[in-house]
Amino acid sequence: MVRVCPHANSCLTCPMFLTTAEFLPEHRSQRQQTLQIISAAEANGQARVAEMNKQVAANLDKIIATLKAGEDDDGEAAGDAP
Repeated sequence: MVRVCPHANSCLTCPMFLTTAEFLPEHRSQRQQTLQIISAAEANGQARVAEMNKQVAANLDKIIATLKAGEDDDGEAAGDAP
């Protein structure tokens, strides 16, 4: 049975979500797209859409920072075995 999640981008806050530095370009791209959505929503007076996407952007900022720190610490992607 296919289940549909009712939450937009909930994977970004899911405790089961795993990623590696290999996906940094995708995370950065998604962050840029999210910032564009926020700007458009604010310009159109869509406060709720803007607020929801600000949380998405904050989650992406945390993910990106964590992955970058993992690379900086030992030169390997976060989550990679030594």
